[in-house]
Amino acid sequence: MITQFEEQSLLTSPTTSKILQFTSDNILICGSGNRLMEYNLYNNTVKPIIQTRYNVKYFSVHNQQYYSSVDDQYNILCNGKHIKSKNQQIKQIKHSPDGKMIAIAYLNKLIIYTLQMEKIKVHSNKHKINGICWSPDSRFILSWGDDNSVIINNVFKLRLYTDIMLQAHKFKIASAFFLGSNVQYIMTIDVLGKVCLWKFVTDYVTEQYEARQKFQKTKAQHHLGVDNDQSEYSIEELKYMSDFEKNVHKGRFILEKKINIKEKLVKHFAAIKSVAYHSSNMMIVGMKNGVLTLFKIEPSEDPFLIQIQSFQITQTQIDNLAINKNGNWIALGMRNTGQLIVWEWRSQSYILNQQSLSYETTCCTISQDLTTIAVGTLGGIIRLYDQTSNFCIAKFNDQHNSKVTGIKYCPSKQGVLISCSLDGTVRAYDTIRLKCFRVMQPEILNQLQCLDVEPSGDLICVGGFDPYEIYVFSLQTGQLVEVISGHQAPITSIKFIQAEEKVLLISGSWDKTIRIHDLYARGMKEGSGGDSMLHNSEVTALATRDNQIAVATMGGELVIWDVNESLILFTFDVHRDVQGGRISRETLAAQKNQNLKYFVTIEFSKDGQYLIGGGNSKFICLYDMKYRILIRRFIISNNYSLDGMKLKVNFKTIDQENKNIEESDDERQKDNLPGAKTFDVSKRSSKRVPVSVFNLQFTESNREFIVSSSEGVSIFGSAKRRQYFDPLDIDETVSLEEIQKQINQQNYIEALILSLKLNEASILDQVFNSIPVDSIITTVPAIPESLIVRLLETIIRSMQINRSVESCLIWIKQILIDFAPLIKGSTANKKVQNMLQEVLKQIRLDFNRIKNPIRKCINILEYLSS
Repeated sequence: MITQFEEQSLLTSPTTSKILQFTSDNILICGSGNRLMEYNLYNNTVKPIIQTRYNVKYFSVHNQQYYSSVDDQYNILCNGKHIKSKNQQIKQIKHSPDGKMIAIAYLNKLIIYTLQMEKIKVHSNKHKINGICWSPDSRFILSWGDDNSVIINNVFKLRLYTDIMLQAHKFKIASAFFLGSNVQYIMTIDVLGKVCLWKFVTDYVTEQYEARQKFQKTKAQHHLGVDNDQSEYSIEELKYMSDFEKNVHKGRFILEKKINIKEKLVKHFAAIKSVAYHSSNMMIVGMKNGVLTLFKIEPSEDPFLIQIQSFQITQTQIDNLAINKNGNWIALGMRNTGQLIVWEWRSQSYILNQQSLSYETTCCTISQDLTTIAVGTLGGIIRLYDQTSNFCIAKFNDQHNSKVTGIKYCPSKQGVLISCSLDGTVRAYDTIRLKCFRVMQPEILNQLQCLDVEPSGDLICVGGFDPYEIYVFSLQTGQLVEVISGHQAPITSIKFIQAEEKVLLISGSWDKTIRIHDLYARGMKEGSGGDSMLHNSEVTALATRDNQIAVATMGGELVIWDVNESLILFTFDVHRDVQGGRISRETLAAQKNQNLKYFVTIEFSKDGQYLIGGGNSKFICLYDMKYRILIRRFIISNNYSLDGMKLKVNFKTIDQENKNIEESDDERQKDNLPGAKTFDVSKRSSKRVPVSVFNLQFTESNREFIVSSSEGVSIFGSAKRRQYFDPLDIDETVSLEEIQKQINQQNYIEALILSLKLNEASILDQVFNSIPVDSIITTVPAIPESLIVRLLETIIRSMQINRSVESCLIWIKQILIDFAPLIKGSTANKKVQNMLQEVLKQIRLDFNRIKNPIRKCINILEYLSS
């Protein structure tokens, strides 16, 4: 049922957060919008695991069991527990290596919590904290900030310990970490490439240092209420301490070595943006110019940094770095372009290379075989996404020079994709060879607003913005066949419709009319505008089914017309249905803003029973055409970082929310041009993007529909049914009498399901052969997934016994249409794939059986005809 559809997947920017992280089993976690996404690099799949109310800024994962995240409003979500930070800025969040604690770095405060969010210890800092790092034994934690120093904080209260500060840098520190499992060494690196190696010693202590330590110890003992005689730890205290904690008060950290990697990378060096460290003493450095450099750390050698590799992997700055447990895969995140790369440095090959849509999606379409989704964007880029894995599989190099306004697969030509753009061109792409084989444009340069393809795939029609004309192109020749005029305003939508064995073209415009054109009529004059139907306001979208047309207008009406009679059947008032939230930059309330009260896209389901529509809001409305009522509203996003999500806006808090969504210091200078109303989605933190729906389309199986919106491309479909073992699959209703009764009443769906449950070959064959060919299309979608294997076995048996090849192929085609994701995507359904191979084998046997007789007949007929 369409009413039970849920959001299944989302195609959007691969990474927008400031963190990347590998789990222990090589699962990559990254933040995308308000979701945490899980990339399974072995199975080549991606899925959301956590969803928050605002965009994820920082997160931490421990062994795929404990998740913590911080959004751009600085709300903390820890293991399902939500905590508000009271507008305190959070700079970092990290789980301890043992998974028992969480460290959260606020603006100038470091607080350590348990997993139940109970405070263990608070460390204050005079300057802003920029980063933190745990020690391998979870006993110490490093923090560094704007004062260009690193502080070693102890997690548990040691009465003989005072925080240690390491100072040797003149510029902002990029990272700091402990070397290996030994906390005796600490390495720090600043943004200009100076690397310092610190070593803990007990024999290099001056008298001045001892006097200062003695003063600090006396001060701490007085604060804790400890007698001066207790100068050493008791046996009970030593029992719970690590070896380093026992001796840390007896020594100090000294700067043993330093080096500047800028001198090693004179030509390729730029400001360091990210650093990652692996326990095998390997350090990875990402720079502002896209250069990635790998170093091997050898503390006992001189120099202690040995360069392994250095190469330019991207053209933009590397913001995030992560390395997996084995140290073979390196994950890189580029927030400016939304790009996500997983690189295997030993073989120097890509494991994953995904780039975001970069610009706001404007339109989308899905192929007839339900395997590929084509997406058009504001920048003229067209990308192909795999429907199962949600990965981008191709990008066309021959792209448009402006916004893509329409995109559609040719109905009768496999792998042919048509698109139009505001640059005035129509392009035809071969999605198999991944090239553009046809470019068409009108004689007079015009911004093309909408597109549709004739059912046979021979003609392509596009609507212009100014002049107000429809252009008809031939896909085979690429020539302009006809120019249709008649509208008095820009054309907003065009659709083909099959009515009374004729193919008609319907066009809608801002002149408040829709026009019906018969392209194949002999009496049609050149440039004729066709029959006209007037509405109360501007037409924004069209949808067609059988002999009916649905028209959405800017006045908030949804009008259903009968094409044959040119009469209005009924009308929906959609003002309240589609109304969205208030835009923070608008002075009008949501209830008074007319821009939020109409559909910009509508679509009929394939069976014509339902109609969906979306506009400038977060809602997609589903209408029942039989009962003429609204039956459900789908929500495309729960991301409150988008504008227009709330019906009422509290302007007391909106300034604080906008302040929290500011970009980082080095990105604030890259402001958008004055007066610009559209923004790069990969930089959505700079401006609040209004939530809206741009395009809708049902799949051929009618089991999903895809939505192009401000969040990206969403796929809505039936919730995946879990397969449970049911020992009572056969009950008292499963009997021969009941099956025969259902057949006599022509309830073929119920009869087939009951016979599949009974699994008697003779009864199955009887029911299978009694089902008419016309009923196959409606019967197959109702079969439970657990019974598909038995149905395929029945089809194979029927092909072997009855030799009814044509009807069996119709069954198989419908199974492939309705159960393509089940058959293609899962390893648990190998049995289904094996059965299909058996079907293919049987088809080949039948083909070889009839091939020679047919050839003989052809030769005889050719001889007789000559």
